Amino acid sequence: MPEVTKHEPGMFNWVDLMTTDAEGALAFYTQLLGCESYDNPAGEGHIYTMLARNGKNIAGLSQMTPDMLEQGMSPCWNSYVAVADVEESAVKAASLGGTIIVPPMDIMDVGRMAITADPTGGVLSLWEAKSHIGAQVIGDPGTFGWAELNTHDTAAAAEFYSGLFGWEAQQQEVGEGMPYTVFMSGGAPAGGMVAIQPEWGEVPPNWTVYFVVESLEAALEKVQAMGGSVQMQPMFVPTVGTFAHITDPQDVSLMLIELAVA
Repeated sequence: MPEVTKHEPGMFNWVDLMTTDAEGALAFYTQLLGCESYDNPAGEGHIYTMLARNGKNIAGLSQMTPDMLEQGMSPCWNSYVAVADVEESAVKAASLGGTIIVPPMDIMDVGRMAITADPTGGVLSLWEAKSHIGAQVIGDPGTFGWAELNTHDTAAAAEFYSGLFGWEAQQQEVGEGMPYTVFMSGGAPAGGMVAIQPEWGEVPPNWTVYFVVESLEAALEKVQAMGGSVQMQPMFVPTVGTFAHITDPQDVSLMLIELAVA
């Protein structure tokens, strides 16, 4: 995929990891994704680490602050959607029944962001770009490839995101007839949604991050060798690819996918 120079509003443009062990997570993900890293100062002694492939930014990583831990936040991957005006989008999210967790704020000179939760509990960040557009490569091996909402109320979530971003919810079926929603933005796939199943246990609503890998089998071997765990064995979806659910050594969930050959 060619380098991305602009993300259209309504499309996922960035993911970053908040972790309790930045050093350990960095070692894990640079090996798993085959990427390099560099640090950026982020104010008051805080460091924000960029993950990059061939000099192109693909994701971010940061140590959780004491305040985050005191508030009971868990380590997680965060997903961002590009918006033209973060204030306007935050107001709209609230009017549609969402919750503004972090109101619009400047992130130095790189952009403005807000963190929202949809009415079902899925947390999502909004990003108005300045000098940082987000990921410069998406969908190649070793990069972010897809975001998917797991929720208990797909109808309410679809209504919210359709109102917020203008997404069109298209129904499909995957693996053994499980209903699956693809959110379309301007005719292009933006993200997905699936209902949390009873057999998954106590899973809170969440936006799950998918990273593309060249070989899923080889990636899963790396995950386990480096102290991560395979939570769901590989599942194949025709025309899409083969994916698996893993957790990193800090117990953060994510998905790995080996895309189907076109």
